[in-house]
Amino acid sequence: MTRNVNLNNIIPIPLKEVIGSIRTCLYESPYCTYSSADIATALVTAAIQNKSPNTVANRPDSDTVFERIYKGLNMDNLESLIKTQRPPKGTHIKLLLDGHNDGFWGKDALGIIRTKPKNGTNKAFGYLVGFSNIEPKGIVAIQELFSGSVTTDSMEMIEELRKDYTIELLIADGEFYKAEFVEYLTDAKIPFIIRRTNTGNIRELGIKYTKPHLYETIVERPTGEKIRLRYWIYRYKGIGDDFFLASNMKNGSKTIRKLFKTRWNIETGFREVNRVGIKTTTRDFLVRLFFYVVSCMVYNMWRKIRFRYSMFAVRLDDIVVQIKAYIKRLMLSASDILAVWRRRCIRLRII
Repeated sequence: MTRNVNLNNIIPIPLKEVIGSIRTCLYESPYCTYSSADIATALVTAAIQNKSPNTVANRPDSDTVFERIYKGLNMDNLESLIKTQRPPKGTHIKLLLDGHNDGFWGKDALGIIRTKPKNGTNKAFGYLVGFSNIEPKGIVAIQELFSGSVTTDSMEMIEELRKDYTIELLIADGEFYKAEFVEYLTDAKIPFIIRRTNTGNIRELGIKYTKPHLYETIVERPTGEKIRLRYWIYRYKGIGDDFFLASNMKNGSKTIRKLFKTRWNIETGFREVNRVGIKTTTRDFLVRLFFYVVSCMVYNMWRKIRFRYSMFAVRLDDIVVQIKAYIKRLMLSASDILAVWRRRCIRLRII
């Protein structure tokens, strides 16, 4: 039996955290009519409604929102904003890595990469995303991608996370299988499971379905660099063809496959983030990245609420309804005859 939960007393706390973090990326002056909390509230409204600031902004209007973003946003405070989504230092995490593309229709600009054709375009703003698979699950790292390769960016992201966390396991899809990346994970002693490219030389090994195969080889690059690889390969029956998993852990085939299946948590997360995405046509990659981070923060908020109140059936739709009602109470009414006085004398505050 599904139990309903009254979210009236639940929403304000995480919403306060989200808006309070977002406001650090916005320009503010004592001469501004609206506080940074007002602007952050407008951005969260756009995310919740899955629309653009131009569509939802009234007080403050969209020109004010974008002006305050462009004046205040830079890479340093954006990186600080991303770090607010991470668990406490010293936490052990299971890290899922994947790339996310934000489709783009228009002229090329900084940050736009070529991708597989989808919905009438093969261009997108690309992001490398790290997802913590330990409760409360959520997105803990985001990095822009300026090329189709994720190897260098992935190693940089992991090194940054390793400063504060112990990575118990890393799981990634086939696009992350590169000899350099596998060697890096092995040297760093990070347990990993990565989908292995199904090549002819791998099929010729005659690996059994139930028994892992110890794979050792030396890969030589055109530069003369030699990369020594040593890991276990697991073979499985797929829908169309066999597939292989590479891991530096020797374990039962069923156990490895079960662990790899948890990778779908990040795919599900991408779908949910798209539901609370801020729409925009800007070609400014920094603003695009900022809007994506805001959407991820709203998604993480929902995951935290679900984890905290796991005994209830808390759906994202329920959160959206409650947040929209909460924000509506915070925003200034355009028909209020005292609006001018209120704008001068008070600021919206999150209770």
